[in-house]
Amino acid sequence: MRPSFGKECLLSILFELCFALLIAAVTPLLIRFCLLPTSVHLQYPLNIVFHTCDHDLHSVCSFPSATLEYEKNSLFSPNVAYYLSVRLKFADIASSNKLGLFQNVITITDENKNVLKQYTKSAYVKELGLITKASQVFLFPLYVLGFFYDYSYLNIPMSVDYLETNESPSTKLVFTVQDKFANIEEAELIVTARFGLIRHVLYYWPASSYAFLFGCFFAFGVFMIISKIGYLEYSARSKAALEKDKDAILKRKDQNLNEAPEVSKEIKSELKVESTEIRKRK
Repeated sequence: MRPSFGKECLLSILFELCFALLIAAVTPLLIRFCLLPTSVHLQYPLNIVFHTCDHDLHSVCSFPSATLEYEKNSLFSPNVAYYLSVRLKFADIASSNKLGLFQNVITITDENKNVLKQYTKSAYVKELGLITKASQVFLFPLYVLGFFYDYSYLNIPMSVDYLETNESPSTKLVFTVQDKFANIEEAELIVTARFGLIRHVLYYWPASSYAFLFGCFFAFGVFMIISKIGYLEYSARSKAALEKDKDAILKRKDQNLNEAPEVSKEIKSELKVESTEIRKRK
C-alpha cells in the first residue's frame, strides 16, 4: 500500500512550500533586527564656536568648541562598541599651515552632567610639499575631480572602543580644540559601530546576506518537507508490510484449522488398523 499523492496531498505540499517561503523571507529580517543596533554609522556636523575677548573684540579668548546634545540611546546603542572620529576642515589661510601641534578633546556626559568618558588626541595640519604643489598645478583637472588628497581636511580618530550601558546612557558630547588659533571652517563627528564578522556582513552587504540567509532557510524548509514525505512513505510501506504479514499468518492458521480434522481422521484409521492386526495375532 503506497500513499496516494492525490489532490489533497499536492495542496498540502504546496501550502507547506508557501509557508517555508514565508519563513525564509521573514527570518533574515528578524535576524537583522535582533543583531544590528539602531545606531550604526552616523555623521553629525559640529558647530564650532568660541568667545571673543572683552578688551579686544578681534581676539579669541577661548578654545574653539562644539556641543552636541541628543536623546538617550539615539547616538549610541547600549552594549555596542563605537569608533569615534572627528573630521576638520581648516580655512585656506597661511596661519593654518603654521598651526603646529594641537590637542583635541571629546567629553561625553549623561543627563546629570556626570562625565562618562573623555578622550584626548593630538594632531597637526600637514603642510603641502613641493612635489604635491607641483602635481596639483600640472594635473589640475585631476585635482578638481578629487584624485588628490585634500590637505585642508584632517581626520582625527578619537576612540575605538567607546561603550555605553543601559544604566548610564549619554545625552551630551562636547568637542574642544585646545588651540585658540585654529581656524576651523567645518567640523564633523563620525560615529561608527564596531562590528564582528556576522554584523559586518549583515550591515555592509545587506542584499548578499539576505539572499544567502533566504536560500539557507528555504533549503532547510524544503529538506524538512522532503523528509516528512519520505517518513510518510516509509510508514505507509511498513504498515502495508505488517498487514501483509498479518494476512499471511491468518491464512496459515485457517489452513491449519482446516487440515486438523483430516489429520485426526487418518490417525484414527491407522490406530484401528493396528488394533485389528494385534487382535489377529493373538
